Amino acid sequence: MLTQKTVSARSSHGVGAEEPSLLTRWRNASANVNDASSQSQSPVNRPLPSPWLLCAFIVLTGCSDQDCVAPSWQGIRYDVVEMGGQCWFAENLNVSAYRNGENIAYGDEDDAWRRATQGMRCHYDHDAAKSAAYGQLYNGHAVLDGRGLCPVGWHVPSESDWEDLVAHVSEQSAMGVEVEGWDGMAHWEVGQFLKDSCCGLPPRLLALDEFKPTNDHGFKAIPSGERSFSGFFLDAGVYGSAKWWSSDLVGNELRWRFVTSIDSALHDAQAMRTRGFAVRCVKDVAK
Repeated sequence: MLTQKTVSARSSHGVGAEEPSLLTRWRNASANVNDASSQSQSPVNRPLPSPWLLCAFIVLTGCSDQDCVAPSWQGIRYDVVEMGGQCWFAENLNVSAYRNGENIAYGDEDDAWRRATQGMRCHYDHDAAKSAAYGQLYNGHAVLDGRGLCPVGWHVPSESDWEDLVAHVSEQSAMGVEVEGWDGMAHWEVGQFLKDSCCGLPPRLLALDEFKPTNDHGFKAIPSGERSFSGFFLDAGVYGSAKWWSSDLVGNELRWRFVTSIDSALHDAQAMRTRGFAVRCVKDVAK
């Protein structure tokens, strides 16, 4: 049986009552349809739920072939979320050593960060207190290091893992709005459903529909920013972006994913290994 961290999925409106999440609206709409149907049919003649509804229920309640249990890693217990059969960290990695216990070098000096050919890490603005929320930033060399950043049984997500996540969020979020008469959602709107409703924009902008994050799936993307290849920090906090490494190489560069505070996409790009982004871990699938 799946064990899953319960995560609130609500939209932040700045002022006034909160709107139900997309999945809550889907469940309410489904319940209304079932209530209306039951009034016109006797218990004996009432049809069984359609296969589509049964499949939707299984996906929405998080049925999975693998247990999605919060791991404790280097003194921190991480929230996790099951999404489409994958088990993801629901927060950014915050470790100072590789899987084998060897320390990850800390990038104090900008010049050392810029010239690095080995794995390095740092706190945003060199402020350790910020890592409690943002996690630490790791350069691409640390992501590729064979000693591993994630706990045993977990790995830095590949592009295939990210695409599976995109497909799941797109399908489930489209299913939610379909009840309201929509014909699905665009691929580039996925990021809006991953953003945490607590962070990224001031209340006056969160009150506008086009800026509302939903965090419907419990992924809790927050604007943790980056450390550039030259060593300076940017894009954390208000008006910031959430940026994560992928493990896939393209030539000498690594793929990465990001969401911003000003649009709805989950973007993909590639970057020099001397940039520093956050890391999420995804559980290995049992063979």
